[in-house]
Amino acid sequence: MACAVPVPHVAIIGGGFSGAALAWHLARANMPALRITVFEPRPTLGAGLAYGTTDPHHRVNAPAARMSLDTDNQHDFMDWIIQTGAVAGDDAAWRPDGACFPARAVFGRYVADRLAPLLAGGAITHHRAIVQAAHRRGDNRWVLSCGDGTVTEADIVVIATSHPPPRPPAPLRGLALRPGAHPVLVANPWDHGALDDIRATDRVLVVGTGLSMADAVATLNARGHRGPVLAISRRGQRSRGHAPHKVEAFGAFTTPPARTARAVLRRVRDTLRASAGQPWQAVFDRLREQAADIWAALPLVERRRLIRHLRPFWDTHRFRISPPTEDIMSARQRAGLLEFMAARLTQVTVEGEAFRVTLRHRNGHARPAAFDAIITTTGPAHGDIITAQPFLSGLAAAGMVEMDPTGLGLHVDALGRACVGLRHEATLFVAGPLARGRFGELMGLPEVSRQVARLSAVPRALVAPHAGPAGVAAGASAEPFYGLTTMTPEIP
Repeated sequence: MACAVPVPHVAIIGGGFSGAALAWHLARANMPALRITVFEPRPTLGAGLAYGTTDPHHRVNAPAARMSLDTDNQHDFMDWIIQTGAVAGDDAAWRPDGACFPARAVFGRYVADRLAPLLAGGAITHHRAIVQAAHRRGDNRWVLSCGDGTVTEADIVVIATSHPPPRPPAPLRGLALRPGAHPVLVANPWDHGALDDIRATDRVLVVGTGLSMADAVATLNARGHRGPVLAISRRGQRSRGHAPHKVEAFGAFTTPPARTARAVLRRVRDTLRASAGQPWQAVFDRLREQAADIWAALPLVERRRLIRHLRPFWDTHRFRISPPTEDIMSARQRAGLLEFMAARLTQVTVEGEAFRVTLRHRNGHARPAAFDAIITTTGPAHGDIITAQPFLSGLAAAGMVEMDPTGLGLHVDALGRACVGLRHEATLFVAGPLARGRFGELMGLPEVSRQVARLSAVPRALVAPHAGPAGVAAGASAEPFYGLTTMTPEIP
């Protein structure tokens, strides 16, 4: 009597967009007998932090026509919007050129809708729990222990969690404040009801001037806030907007490859001058398309130099705010209710129901000010990636994961396998933004979609008949990401 062959089990830790998209690609690959489990405490898969927001004023930052779960059908999300009438009644979502910028929750519903038949049919299992620990047994199988007390075994583990929340600036740490009373400190604006205690006329300081700041201002504005808002950052730059009309990507940045951060900057400036009056967005769209190859050509020291000196300028041009959000901010600026400043927070004290702060400008001048509320929107605390989650701390202690040498995420090789030094883990992978130290640009949804689509081929090869970890490790049948040719995990 023949023995039953165990069904290979892929465990995905994290069910935001990255984890859900990977599960979707794996489940649709027509693999015989592949078990897929996504560990995600939220009630639905695919929404995560970004697309789980219920605030209708938090909008996608790219046109819907550029967002898709299906990498073979770029217009899948836009088609779904039209078919379902998902933005009916939301006139602000549509722009004069036909572009659509729906609420982010709409995209979350779209992903959930695409996953629904796979969940109902058992191709994907959603385990609503937080993974607390993960270790590999002597037989090379993984054991995952969850906060609900369950223990699950798996053959392949994929880390698809997101970045940790922002870390408040040093002057804000340790302040003794009364919950529900003034002054109000919002350490994480993504927490449910985080802005509820801010009154309509409160003076608000926002530390950070990126996309999260824009979301916070849009929420306050919708709640009828009419007090002054000051947003500060080291350079005082805010995220830029989209071109007023559709543009075609322009420029070439990979031939010949630039080997220094300075050479990258020079090429961008030369391309902007040669763009013949086209909006700067056209040049940055092409730069974004080629970002992974540009990054791959840079040695480590130049990657670090680019992060240190050019990243703020890249972020403000690359991560653009939606036109409806930009309209809100522009209107508040014209009304004198929103100001941007290049400064940093150096001192904070609590006096009665207000914060007394010192803001130090870039020229060294110190300015005292008073605020009723402070909101931190400084972006993810990249340095806390490993310590913020117990299972990652455990894997790091066991020598299975480490930070990428750029500090942007976890160290992975060209196949997405977790690395420590020159050694990779054959059955431990990283999907989504935590892998961006290797690939350079993995924060935008189109880039994440492509990365997880390619990553899905590697676990399939590992469990496919006549293919094993050794075959993949040698690069025999695996397609490298973004055209990278190296299959080895060494740092380029």
